[in-house]
Amino acid sequence: MARNLILCCCLVAVVAVSVKADDKLDKVNVDEILNNDRLLKSYIQCMLDADDGKCTTESKEIKSRVPKVVSTGCNDCTPSQLERAIKVLKHITERYPAEWTKLKAKYDPTGEYTKKYAEAWKQHGVNF
Repeated sequence: MARNLILCCCLVAVVAVSVKADDKLDKVNVDEILNNDRLLKSYIQCMLDADDGKCTTESKEIKSRVPKVVSTGCNDCTPSQLERAIKVLKHITERYPAEWTKLKAKYDPTGEYTKKYAEAWKQHGVNF
């Protein structure tokens, strides 16, 4: 009985890891986006717009995930996703402060998550 339970738990863990490992956003070239002002601004505009009319497939997917990442502080992120989130947040907070202020106003209007996770992000070098 215990052996079957352990086997079942291992199987669930493998499936969970494989689902996260095959994330369609893992193929998005973050450096390409961050190093191209026009492209980055289009992604930021997508995040800020109420509709998805001018969003690419990738930016729509990112936009759909932003509320969860904000509300959890990326606690559910894989190491690869966390690394990429840190890179993006550092870039935007340092080089696009006006856009960062707008993004925070949209996705954390009360400042609840900023307060809750600011120290954790700061440990990763991101200043909220």
